[in-house]
Amino acid sequence: MRCLESNIYLWLHILPEPTPRWFILNPVHRRLKPIHLKSDKAPPESSSAFVLRSFGVFVVGGLVNGKPTSDVSFFDCFDNTWQSLPPMKMPRASASANIIDQKMYVLGGCGDDADSSNWAEVFDLDTETWEFLSVTSPRKMPLSIRQSMLMLQKNEVYAVDEDGQSFSFSPSDNSISNGVADSKPGYRSDWCWIGGFLFCGSSRGKILWCSPYELNWKEVKGLDELSEYDISKLCRKSDKNKNIVVFWNSSSLGSEPLEIWSAEISLELRHPHELWGRLSGLVLSSHLILSRTHTVALSSCMLCLSVPEIPQSLFKN
Repeated sequence: MRCLESNIYLWLHILPEPTPRWFILNPVHRRLKPIHLKSDKAPPESSSAFVLRSFGVFVVGGLVNGKPTSDVSFFDCFDNTWQSLPPMKMPRASASANIIDQKMYVLGGCGDDADSSNWAEVFDLDTETWEFLSVTSPRKMPLSIRQSMLMLQKNEVYAVDEDGQSFSFSPSDNSISNGVADSKPGYRSDWCWIGGFLFCGSSRGKILWCSPYELNWKEVKGLDELSEYDISKLCRKSDKNKNIVVFWNSSSLGSEPLEIWSAEISLELRHPHELWGRLSGLVLSSHLILSRTHTVALSSCMLCLSVPEIPQSLFKN
């Protein structure tokens, strides 16, 4: 019997390649390896929404040749296949996508064409059909969604628009509720929900945290080792593990060849207003896939749960 092992999947764009592709970081082997997929259609260059589903990832919309697409596909992490699904009714880029009760809700990402009748649509995972949702809102429909995540306790989508204003979407009545505004405008990336708090990456290796009902960001203490780097991507390790995994490239160090590094961070709340992080070790990725002649963009950092352990032969040079 094969044991189950969680693996982190990275969606990396390594120039001059025209499009991103999948890589896997196995926590046991601690090496980054490319996944070779056969697909007749090129994936979006950027601005796709990613949704975890069992042992795979939905890739929703994005930019193809600089224009929004309605394409939807599923990356199966079990057998490393790429499957096209029925397209959305409307092209979208930088949308929000989340699964609630066997349905995938896609919000925003349709630019100036957005109104209450087309701003949201839903995909039924059983029938594989799309339908528009008519959404009621006390505010103008957000044209661009900067961050979004699923609040499991409420079965709602929590999101923040381009102006730093938070809101929540409830699929039970297709309504939007206003939240609060970001108290400290600035760089925020890869928001995730852990233990009732929001976490995100910031500049100079900082990780910030706050309550979603206040958006009063504070710095996670104890991470001085990361201060000379800019975090490229941040994600939660798993639904059952509250640790954070971060990625950055070491080009600022002038090392050769160019390398991507990652670190796992455990969290400890020492005081109601003070949260500390502890590095549990740096992990060096494979230097064989990255060199100084390449420009690397970490387009997305995803985690797939309960993926069977990858055979060791995959990690042989």
